[in-house]
This record gives sequence, C-alpha cells and structure tokens, in this order.
Amino acid sequence: MIKRQRNTKVTVSNAIKLMIAGGLSISAAKTLQAAEPAPVTPPPTYTRAPMAAYNFAMDDALLGNSYEKPVWNLHDTLHLPDWLTVGLENRTRYESLSDTFKPSQKSPAIKAGGGDQQIALQSNLWIQAKFGKFRIATEFMDARALQSDAGTNTTPNPPNNTMVDTADFTQAYASWADQNVLYSGYGVEIKAGRQTMDLGSRRLVARPIYRNTVNNFTGLRIRVLDYDRWQFNAFGTMPVIRYPNYLTTPAGGDPNLIAPNANLLVNGNQQWDKEDTQTFFSGGILEGYNVIKNINSEVFLYNLNEGDSTNNPTRNRQYFTPGLRFYIRPNKGDFDFVAEGMGQFGTVQYNTSVNNQQQNHQAWSEHVEAGYSFNLPMNPRFLLEYDWASGSKSSKYSKGATDGRFDPLYGASDLDFGSSSIYSAFQRSNINSPGERFTFAPRSDVIVSLQNRTVWLASSGDCWGGPSCSSAVSPGLIGNTKGTSGSYVGDQIGASTRYNYNSSFNIEAGWFHLFKGQFAKTGISTVSSTSNANAPGVSTPGGDTNYFYVTSQLRF
Repeated sequence: MIKRQRNTKVTVSNAIKLMIAGGLSISAAKTLQAAEPAPVTPPPTYTRAPMAAYNFAMDDALLGNSYEKPVWNLHDTLHLPDWLTVGLENRTRYESLSDTFKPSQKSPAIKAGGGDQQIALQSNLWIQAKFGKFRIATEFMDARALQSDAGTNTTPNPPNNTMVDTADFTQAYASWADQNVLYSGYGVEIKAGRQTMDLGSRRLVARPIYRNTVNNFTGLRIRVLDYDRWQFNAFGTMPVIRYPNYLTTPAGGDPNLIAPNANLLVNGNQQWDKEDTQTFFSGGILEGYNVIKNINSEVFLYNLNEGDSTNNPTRNRQYFTPGLRFYIRPNKGDFDFVAEGMGQFGTVQYNTSVNNQQQNHQAWSEHVEAGYSFNLPMNPRFLLEYDWASGSKSSKYSKGATDGRFDPLYGASDLDFGSSSIYSAFQRSNINSPGERFTFAPRSDVIVSLQNRTVWLASSGDCWGGPSCSSAVSPGLIGNTKGTSGSYVGDQIGASTRYNYNSSFNIEAGWFHLFKGQFAKTGISTVSSTSNANAPGVSTPGGDTNYFYVTSQLRF
C-alpha cells in the first residue's frame, strides 16, 4: 500500500474521521473483483484476476496493481519500455440452457420454454502510456456470441447488446494522478474520456464481470484518496450506447414500444458505439475506512437524467438514488458482515398506445449478509445473505399511481444472483430472496463455491424482475400479471469450480438449477403490443431450468 506523510494537522484528520463516522454511511464489503480495492497494510497482496477480459494492466493510478502479473506477458516478451503497457486477454465460454423460464413465442403463446446454447467470446487489447503523472489509455474489446438463437424476439435468447459488441473502443481516456498532492498525504486522480467504473459494492455502478459486454461512460471523474482513512469519487458522464442497437419498433406497433430484434444484431456487423448525448449520469460516493474499529462505511448519491435520442427511445427516467453501506471485510478466523440500503425517487415515462404519461417513482432495495471465515485448512467460508428490492404494487397506468419497481441502474446482477448471459434469472428488481453460500479451496490453485437462493417476488402483482421486467426493455412489459400466480418463483442452487493453472491461464465451470415455483411456471407474460398488456401470463411447461457453463481465460 502506498502511504504518504502529511503536513496537515491531526485535528483536521480527526474532524474528517468523525464526520464520516457520524452516521452518513452504510457500507458493504468489497469483493475480490472490485476494480479499486481498499488499501491494506504492507506487504501488498495480489488477487487473481476475475474470469473476464478485465486486463491486469489496468492498474490503479493511486494504489498500484492489485492483480498478479501474468507469467506470459507481452511487456516482457517484447521488451517494452517501462512507460508503455500492452496487455492482451481472451475469454471463451460455452454455455447451455435447458427448459428456460422465458416464453419462446409472442403472448398469448401455445407453448413456451425451450433452451439455448452459445459460445461467448470476449477479447481485449489494452494499451497505456505513462508520462510522469499523465496517462493516456485505450481498451479495444471484441465481444461475440456464436451458435446462439439467431431469430427474432420470438426465440428465448436472441443475441442482444448484453452479448454482442463487435470491435469497439471500450475505454479511451487521459488522466492525471498524484499520489501525494503538495505533500499533503492525499492522492488525487482526474480522468476524462470514455471509461468503465466500479463504485462501492458494484450493485448500482459496475463493469460487469460475467456479462459478455460492459457498461461504459464518457465524461469526467475525480477521485480523492486519503489512503487508509477515506476515499471520495465524483463523476459526471454520458452513458455509451452499444451499437448496432437491437431495440427497434415492431412492424405496425406503437412507435414508443421497444422490442428486441436480433436480426439487426449480426456477428460481424460492426457499428461504432456512441455516447447518449441526451442522457446524463452523475453522482458522488464517500467511503470511510475503519471509522469504528474495523467497520468501514459509505454514503452515495447517483442521479440519472434520461432522454430520448436517435434510435434510442427511453423511458425518460429521472432518478435520484441515495444509499448507505456498512461492512467488515472477510478475515480468516473472524466474522464479517455487510449492510446496504438504497432508495430511489423521481419519475419515469410510461408509453402506451392510449397514453403517454410521466409517473412518480419511489422504490427501495437492501442487501445484508453475515459470514465467517474459518481458520482451518482449505480456507472454508460460510455466509448468509438476504436481498430485497421493491416491485410495483399496481400494474395499472392510472393517473397519480406510483411506480415502485427498483431500478438497478448500471449495476452487476451476477454479484448476488448468479450467472447472467443467456440465464439471467434474477436482478435487483421486485425480489425477496434469502440465501447462503459456502466456499473452500481444496488446493491452492482451486476454489469451489456452492450457493442456494429461495426467491419470492416483493410484489406479486408485478412481473418477474429478471426475464421480462428488465429496466432496459419496454414499459409495455410492466404489470403483466394479475397476482393470481402467487409470489413464489422457486429455489436456485449453484456450484462453480475455478482452476488456476498459472497467472496466465484459468479455467472455470459452473452449474445452476432453478426448481420452478408456481410463479415461474404460470406467472410470466411477455407482450409485444399493448392490447394484452394485462394478460395473466403464459406458462413455461417442461422441467426445471438447468444452466451450465465452462470458461477459459488467457492473459498475456
């Protein structure tokens, strides 16, 4: 860890510490996948890179590189100068889904369900040049989905922009960073341009790990770090839209109703991504370390101001999302915990063939967990967790009604709810779910994870948050159930094993099984027009859902 001597008075530092500890924050433990891990005491430790093209060379300008260096790397092989960094990564994942919970035909459908498989490819080239305190960096990524359903929105899992984004610049920015500004002991970083962000627990702003494409933004980010005391991030950005945009108007349908059409998204049909100039996403997050003994804390506020642009109709979300976090990081032989609460307030547009109204939005979400890391061989760790995110109490579009479905913004769902991609069973929206996890390492190069979740809907009158209520799709999918199918979605169990051959080559395999509850069998309705927007839902006959994947990662 980098730590500087400071000339500021002790009283100033204590005042800051007391301000943070005074109840402004609630924080959750950072995962090993976080882009900006909090500092630790020397000597530095290095975590294994996540199973994604998330390059080791993307080092933290203030804290250094948290990932172990690949054994096979281009920098040493090409004898590059110290000021130049080049990294190349590839992730290849085969995945298979059977007896899906997603309708395979337009509603009302005679049958639904079915399955799918695909090969998801994610390749990444990272180049960075350092000139003193200045950096210029670019990341070029190619994400493809082979052998997937290539039809229209009548198939369970047509390729979309969460799977495919061919040959584009994910990041391209310039930055300035000083680890000890004016010998004050504070580190400052200013970054301008297209960039990815991992903030806080990553539940609202994240660069997804499992998903084949990433979230990125164009704008300005300022970061101030007091190393082992506190950290503050502020940003003002425009989200980047991935193209070709598979959201299109159905033939003869409502021009305000969006439906996915995979025919517009063909692998190899490259189109440059663009910033959404009509949408502004901004916010700030203050994190304090060890504010009360070893308890860390956090307070944040995000603002999304969304508008329609060419080929990108939106729901005109105008959201303020405040939140609090408290957490203790896992430590061998100790208990740890996480408590995070999030609110959401504002308005959202509902576009239908009969009205076009702005509706009030008020939603809530929380995540709590308690774990224990045993001081035993194989490093076993067990934790209990609970997630809740509100759903809409009413499926009607009546004047004055309040939309209550929590919107996860740009967060990562795999963090809490398992694999996404063609599975994507759950997200932080209309969900009421306790669960438990158990991890252990039978060898130093192998880690095994087991998990279980029981899932209900937070509001039985609203639709299921994962397959048909994504915040990225049409509001015509809102309120597709009448609450007649109960609220029990089912039980999900999962297992995964990762083998690290070395720091350049890793393999991971996993399996998820969804024991379908009453709602998963009878309560889903996907509509393509507003004429049946309140349909009771189509059933998904067949067996329980099974999802399997195997992934390889190469890093150079």
